[in-house]
Amino acid sequence: MNMAMLKTAIPNLEWSIHAGTRFIVGFFVLGVFHFYGKAFSFKSAILLTSIIVILDYLYDYYVEAYRLNFEIILHGIYMLVWGALLGYLTAKRF
Repeated sequence: MNMAMLKTAIPNLEWSIHAGTRFIVGFFVLGVFHFYGKAFSFKSAILLTSIIVILDYLYDYYVEAYRLNFEIILHGIYMLVWGALLGYLTAKRF
């Protein structure tokens, strides 16, 4: 199910930071601010999320931290969706 996790060691700090970044962006930008709060339109939320993720990939390219793999991209999408779902449910609950 999660090929990026199988190919990358969990204690790898850089990988954990990237996964956490995508989760936090999904949680707040998509989950709380768009789906629950309607503070952003869907187009604005996707644009802001895309800009943050692209800047993160550009930073990785610049410092040559890790390679851009298909599995890593899929894991990033998974973390964004998971963050958005939990952000919506958390905001709805509280």
